Amino acid sequence: MGIFDFYGLGDDDGYIGGVTLGGPSGGSSGSARSSVNANRLERQVKQLEANLAKSLLINEALWELMRDKMGITEQQLNDKLYEVDMRDGVLDGKNQRNQAANCPKCNRKVSPRHSACIYCGQEMEQSVFKMT
Repeated sequence: MGIFDFYGLGDDDGYIGGVTLGGPSGGSSGSARSSVNANRLERQVKQLEANLAKSLLINEALWELMRDKMGITEQQLNDKLYEVDMRDGVLDGKNQRNQAANCPKCNRKVSPRHSACIYCGQEMEQSVFKMT
C-alpha cells in the first residue's frame, strides 16, 4: 500500500484522483441526461477538492519533516520551487511545458511533444510528475 492509497488518493486502476470525464450517456432525455451529468460532475469536483486537501496535508507533513530532520530552510525551499518552476521557461507556478521552449544547447524552439531537441539531440528536462 502506497502513500496515495493510504490517504485514499488512488483508484482501482492506480490513477491518482480517480476522475474520468466522460460524455453523456445515451438513451435518456436531454434534461435527465443534463441532470445526471451535473450530479456526476459535482461528485467529481468534490473528489478533486478532497484529493487536493489530502495532497496539501501530505506536502505540509513532508516539508515539516525536511525542515525538522534535515535542517532545510524556507529560503532553500523557495529557491528549489523557483528552480523547478523555471524548468519550463515560464515563472507561472507550474512545471508543465505546454508551449515551445528554447533548447539550452542550440537555442532553437522545441515542441512540448518532444523530449529532446530535434536539431541537436539535447534532452529537455521533464518532470516525473508530468500531467497527462
